[in-house]
Order: sequence, then structure tokens, then C-alpha cells
Amino acid sequence: MKRPGLRAKLTLIYVALFSIVLTGLCVLFYQTLRQRLVHNLEQELEQTAAALHGYIQIRGGKPQLVYDVNDPQESFFIRAATRYFRIYDGTTGAVLEQSPALVATGRALSLQVVQRLIERPEPTATETPQGRLLFDNSVVRNSRRQPFLIRVGTSLAPVDSAVDELVRVLALVVPAGVLFSALAGWWLAGRALAPVAAITRAALEINISQLDRRLPLGGAGDEIDRLAETFNLVFARLQAAVEQMRQFTASISHELRTPLTALRGEAEVALLQGKDLEDFRRLLASQLEEFDKLTRLINDLLTLARAEAGEIRLEQRSVDLGRLAGAVAEQIEPVASWKKIALAARVEGEVRVAGDSRWLERVVVNLLDNAIKFTPEGGRVDLRVAANGAEALLEVRDTGAGVSPEALPHIFDRFYRADPSRSKEVDGAGLGLSLVRWIVEAHHGGIEVTSEPGKGSLFTVHLPLAQ
Repeated sequence: MKRPGLRAKLTLIYVALFSIVLTGLCVLFYQTLRQRLVHNLEQELEQTAAALHGYIQIRGGKPQLVYDVNDPQESFFIRAATRYFRIYDGTTGAVLEQSPALVATGRALSLQVVQRLIERPEPTATETPQGRLLFDNSVVRNSRRQPFLIRVGTSLAPVDSAVDELVRVLALVVPAGVLFSALAGWWLAGRALAPVAAITRAALEINISQLDRRLPLGGAGDEIDRLAETFNLVFARLQAAVEQMRQFTASISHELRTPLTALRGEAEVALLQGKDLEDFRRLLASQLEEFDKLTRLINDLLTLARAEAGEIRLEQRSVDLGRLAGAVAEQIEPVASWKKIALAARVEGEVRVAGDSRWLERVVVNLLDNAIKFTPEGGRVDLRVAANGAEALLEVRDTGAGVSPEALPHIFDRFYRADPSRSKEVDGAGLGLSLVRWIVEAHHGGIEVTSEPGKGSLFTVHLPLAQ
């Protein structure tokens, strides 16, 4: 079954929202109108009951209606006001007087209800065979403070009729409004998605060999333009990624070709000129070194690939960074001494971070190894670990050749070497700093480098302190 398109989904969402809003407004209008009509009727009924109280007198300790039967105006008012009329004895609950229309209903209030209405007189609605009636409840007392409940009612039929008519009108308006919203929503969705369709067609025309092309902008600065700008940004990133892949392919081909060429050349020379067992031993020893280089290269590549794929899980433990860095410096110090380089480590207090000690150790090893490689004899490498506010600082400073300003932005790229002419003199494939950056960022930190050609470099690692 084919799924509905975006235009249909937008139309359905628009219709659903419009239907909800329209239904809500109709319900609100219905409730408001009903409450307003009932409120107006209650006010009219309250005024009628107040006027009727002027004709109620206490005689023999009980309230009675007293008026001039010969006065046509009084008689007409009394008949109209007392169409639904009752007087209850608040002590016994007995009906003292009632209109003929209520006599026909045969329903009277219980004593508990009468007493509750005397304590708190308020309008009430009652279902009767004659329909729903609205009563105004009021209290009069005799000289002995004996309470009597006066109930004056009127029919709610006009209110119910008006409300029913409103419901019939809304029953016609709501479906018509929903149908109109569906047509309008379909048209509006088509208008809104027309630029998206144009962007789709333009994007389909861009292939891997045309990544320099960009989508046209409408110039309105709206969401569609921002979408096109986003696509253009994605194409730019994709173009950069493709260029990096090409450079990566060329670099890895070069890095693999060099040891393989050396292995083949040594094997051919040994086969042609080898005379004794010692020659073959020297050959195998040399080839083992090349195999080690290949193994380290492949392992570093696999590690970076696993890291970028999210397959490496780091432990989160409290690590004494100063102690770890000092131990690494002690292990590497013989290498620095062999190259006649002074290596000094300075730890300022206990500096603890949360992370994986094995990978943090690799950060220190790679930074120190990198500094020693590019520092000439008689130079110096300084390692410093300290706390700075909520951060831990790991600094590695060397007095090597330094890095040019043009090379600094690329120093953490794979296979990048600031000085290609020295690639044969310095061991390594240019993956160490890439791995360092991933480890630091995986620990929610950052790394930066400052360098001056001829004076050395400073690598600074920032890591959050352990809580």
C-alpha cells in the first residue's frame, strides 16, 4: 500500500487542526450561549420573585399571597408570576400553597432538600412532565423566625429551543467548514511545497562529479531558502569529504607502497646476491621492521575507523592524570635520552579526570612521541599537568622546528605532515594526532596547538575535572 505523500499529510494535519479548533469554538459558543440565556432567565426570575414578595404577607404565622382580585394588572401579574409557584414549611417540609401547574406534576421536595435550599437559596433546575423548569428559591420568616421556602419557577423551553436550533445550525456549518478547510489545505500545501519540488529536481541533477554545483535560492530568506542553504552546506561538506577520501586514498596508497616496495626490493636483492645464511638473516630482520610499520599503520587505521563508527566504549573512572602522565614520561625518558633530548615532567597537585586510563595514556604517549620525533638533538620537551578552574590541563611543549601557520589548521588530519620533505626521516604515518583528537573529544575535552617556526610547539589538552 502506497503511503500518503507530504502534501496529503499536510492537508490532513491542517484539516485535523481546523476541525479541532472549529469544534472547540462551537462547543465554547454553545456553552457560552446556553449559560448566558440561563443567566438572563435567572435574573428575570429573580426580579419576578422579588416583585412577588411584595404580595406575600404573614397571616396566622404562615405566608399567604394577598392582592386585589379586582385589579386587572395585579391579577395578571400574579397569574403570570405564580404559574409555577410553591410555598414550603421549612420546619416540616409541608407544601402550604402551590400553583395548579405544579399540582399536576405531583412532585414535591423532601424535607432535607427544603432545609438545604433554606440554608443556601440558589436557582435550581428540575425535570417535570411539563419539561424542564427553572426555580428561584427565597426565604421568608414569621415573627417567630420560622423559615418558609418560596419557589418561583419558569419554563426552560425557550432556552432549550434556542440551543437546539443552534445545534442544528452548527451541524450544517461544521461539515461545510471541514470540507472547505480540506480544499483550502490541499491548495495551500501544493503552493507551499512547490519550491521544495523545485529543490528536489535541482538536487537530483547533482552527481558525484558535480559537487561544486549549488541549489538556487529564492531570495525571500524564508524556510525554503534556509532549506536550500542547508542542502548547499551539505553539498559543500560532501565535496570536502570526497576530497578527503581522495587524499586519504592517495596517502594510504603511498604509505603502503613504500614498505611493500622495500620488502620486494630486499627480497629481490637477496635472491640475486645472497650468498650465506647471515645475509638472509639481515634480510628477514629488515623485513620484520617493515612488517611492524605496516602492522602499526593498519592498527591505527582500524582504531580510527572503529572510533568514528562509535564502536569503542570508554570507561568512566576517576583517573589521576598527573600520576598517569608522570609514569608515561618515565617510560619514554630513555628514548629521549638516546636522542640527547631533555624530557622534564611537572605535576602541580592532584589532578583527577573522569575517563578511560588506557586511552588517556595513549594521548600522553602520542604527544610526547610526536614532540621527541620533531625535536633535534640538544632540544627539550616539557610535560606539565595542572588544574585550571573546572578543567585539567595537559601541556606538551618542545623546542623543535615548529609548524608553519599554513599547516596548523591541518595538523590533526590523517596522514598530514607539516614538512613532507622530512617524511622519510621521521617514522610514522601521520595518524597519531588524529587519534589524540578523537580520544580528547570522546572525553568531552578539546585540544589546541600553538607553534612558531624555528622555536617549537605547544600542545594543550583541556579535560573536565572529575566531580
